[in-house]
Amino acid sequence: MPPIEARLLYLAFFPHTLPAPGKGHTLRGVQPPLTKQAPYFLDLDIEFADLDQREIDVDGQSIRIRRQMIDEQIVVVECAYTLADLLSPASNTHKQSLHVKLLNRIRAESGYTGAFLEEYTIVCIAGADFSPDDFVQANRLTLAALLRNLPGPLSEADADHALSSRARYTERDLAIVDWEGALLIDDEADFQSDIELLKIGNYELLRYRLLDRAIERNLETVRRELESKRRLSFFSNLVRTSLQQRLELLLDFDKTAQTLLLIGDWYTAQLYRLIVDEFYIDEWKANVQSKLDHLESITDTIHANFTLSWDQTLDLVQLVGWLILLVGYFVLFYFDVIQAVK
Repeated sequence: MPPIEARLLYLAFFPHTLPAPGKGHTLRGVQPPLTKQAPYFLDLDIEFADLDQREIDVDGQSIRIRRQMIDEQIVVVECAYTLADLLSPASNTHKQSLHVKLLNRIRAESGYTGAFLEEYTIVCIAGADFSPDDFVQANRLTLAALLRNLPGPLSEADADHALSSRARYTERDLAIVDWEGALLIDDEADFQSDIELLKIGNYELLRYRLLDRAIERNLETVRRELESKRRLSFFSNLVRTSLQQRLELLLDFDKTAQTLLLIGDWYTAQLYRLIVDEFYIDEWKANVQSKLDHLESITDTIHANFTLSWDQTLDLVQLVGWLILLVGYFVLFYFDVIQAVK
């Protein structure tokens, strides 16, 4: 078989540390090119902003870099380049070296050094005059190592597992989704809608990770403050703050969770289900939902046991009033006794 040329996309997702988009960066709804018989996921409440594009050179490799911001929260850096011989061991080594250098450059330019960063690789093969399934079967060890960023071939069992999640629109195309990378084969180079879905999947994964951290910080703040303070006014402020933060977290959670419900036609729905399964998005969603429930339970417990309701406040005011009145009667009685003795 002659050398296989492939277009590779290295994607990096991380929380944005950049200024919000200005006049030159108009937000737009997610609407990839209408290919694959016009797949529709146009009603998603996700906004993209194109930040900039440029060409760079790394180790003699020309790379097109495109930066986008998603929902003004997540930055995605798309690095696209071509490998002339995809199946060559030298190409795999070159790819891994490029990705390490690209990641270092992305971190240096963005200033982000945290742990909440997702990397993903998409391999696109166009104009193929072979059967996609036969090609994958014949080269499954090399392709699996390529998708999982390993220096050498996997075992046959591991390779079969890595290449098992598949979707196709026709017999001439194939999409394989794995945890760290995806392989897209289409003789008409119809890749863009699949790439957009993979971006959305990585965005959702990172959003759930960030929500999980935000909830944990909220719980830790409540625990720390409960241990350090005992004033009733504090508890009132604590409940109010916790309710406000829980509402914000819940709104973020609902917005992230609704995406799957709005994926449209049969092909994109099938492909997105593979993405959800491979990225463990349902598990992250369940984990975040469980922590939100715990936060609600803790907030309700604080409200029930450590704060005064309006009725309790009135009862307390009434009790204090009766005590004051009783003290007044004793004072008057004392003066009456003193007067009688004189």
